[in-house]
Amino acid sequence: MNEIKKAENKSNYKKVLNTELTKCKNSKSIIIITGELAAGKTSYGKKISRTLEIPFFSKDEIKELLYDSISCDNLDYEVKRKLGASSYSIFYYIMEEQMKVGKSLIVESNFVKESVSIIKKLLDKYNYKSITIRFEGDLQILHKRFLKRECSTERHIGLVSNGVFDDFKNFEQSALKSKEFKINNNEILVDTTDFTKVNFDEIIRNILNSLS
Repeated sequence: MNEIKKAENKSNYKKVLNTELTKCKNSKSIIIITGELAAGKTSYGKKISRTLEIPFFSKDEIKELLYDSISCDNLDYEVKRKLGASSYSIFYYIMEEQMKVGKSLIVESNFVKESVSIIKKLLDKYNYKSITIRFEGDLQILHKRFLKRECSTERHIGLVSNGVFDDFKNFEQSALKSKEFKINNNEILVDTTDFTKVNFDEIIRNILNSLS
């Protein structure tokens, strides 16, 4: 039983938790956040980053920067898809630069199986531990959430799918494809069908337990 579990329900729990937070921040660890569309990956990834004080990198945020550099408000989905592919190249570059200097990091994307060999190679090369946090939920509910997000003025235009996933079958296929991404068995599953039922403190405990 690890130190966090030993300390639970005891007065020194907070002290032990802070110690484990420091260990995690200073260890050679990568937290991989992935899962289904509109499952809250980015929002929870940033919250985990703030809690653990570990830098967070999102593939979609890189894509936004690339899109803005083109200065075009009406790109079709195929061009956006190519920008997404370019974003991954930059994404992997950032990951490796962090690993070169032994820094822990959090990375977030709707990773697919093509990413597995690239990430595994980096883990082996720099002797990093990893944990995958997979966000998922009831696909009908996630699809409704996705459609609402697509129409939101807060959604970056470079990330709008131009109707590609409006059809539930396409959305479902995307979800199935996301499940093909698997680095190892060290995974945490988070059901975000109902955000109010997500136990964030438990997510943090599970991360620390896994990486300690």
